[in-house]
Amino acid sequence: MKLQNSFILREYLRPQVLPSTWCPGCGLGIVMSSIAQAVHYRGLPKRDVAMVSGIGCTGRMSGYVDFNTLHTTHGRAPAFATGLKLARPDMTVLVVMGDGDSMSIGGNHLVHAMRRNIGLTAIVVNNAVYGLTGGQASPTTPVGGRTTTSRPGAFERPMNLEALARAAGATFFARATVNHTAALVKMIERALAVPGFAMVEIVSNCHVLYGRMNDLGDAAQMMKGMDPMTRRVNPVLLKRATLPQRLGAVEAGPAAQSGGAPHTPFADDPRLPRGVIFERAHGGDYAQRWRELAAPRAAAGEETAS
Repeated sequence: MKLQNSFILREYLRPQVLPSTWCPGCGLGIVMSSIAQAVHYRGLPKRDVAMVSGIGCTGRMSGYVDFNTLHTTHGRAPAFATGLKLARPDMTVLVVMGDGDSMSIGGNHLVHAMRRNIGLTAIVVNNAVYGLTGGQASPTTPVGGRTTTSRPGAFERPMNLEALARAAGATFFARATVNHTAALVKMIERALAVPGFAMVEIVSNCHVLYGRMNDLGDAAQMMKGMDPMTRRVNPVLLKRATLPQRLGAVEAGPAAQSGGAPHTPFADDPRLPRGVIFERAHGGDYAQRWRELAAPRAAAGEETAS
């Protein structure tokens, strides 16, 4: 950890409850550090930031950060955060969840928070397993992944959080890994500036349960393995990949010389894209719209009653 970051973290953590209960090498420490740095660089006062969490390894994060915090029931963090944002639309509300907490048990609440486009910043830590409750298969366990409830290998197709966010109407979606911390901080910082619903999916490691059962090595080896399983999303590089190669290029193979496509289509690429996946024009924060509509009606009702 850089010295500068350590001084930043001292301002945003609760030292009296440390050390954490996370396993040594867990990516959640990197996620928590990245959130603290993003809040710091955005210049947000701690009193104006709230973090809401559910149950699971990720859910413990709200107990360690020195924000306004709320530790809720399993899968219901988006619902509690929605109520908080409606009551205090001036606050920056962070919702931290795991993959099982957000997409399985709390899937319904997550969908409607995105549908309403309420001004929340959702951080979903995806480690492909239920880490706190015994290593069961989660909605994002890849096909063939061995867990305590899928010892021969998972056979269900994993859920695509990006497709869900697009369909439900989220304003912003980005994907990062705990192995690319500088980019992760920038993406969270950018998500905090979005007026509507913003989500950052963070690919993390659970080397104690998932990694051990799938022979993926220790924490460092699992983090290193995130490079070949992801690819960058850069509009300039993507456009350049579609252009024909220069004549006489050394790397031009038979396919390029015969007029065939020299690159594998990105649609067939099995790797997960990382970076800002999409950002769309929003229709206004639901919390602000609700107050604009409800407050005058409530005032009118009070006048009528009096």
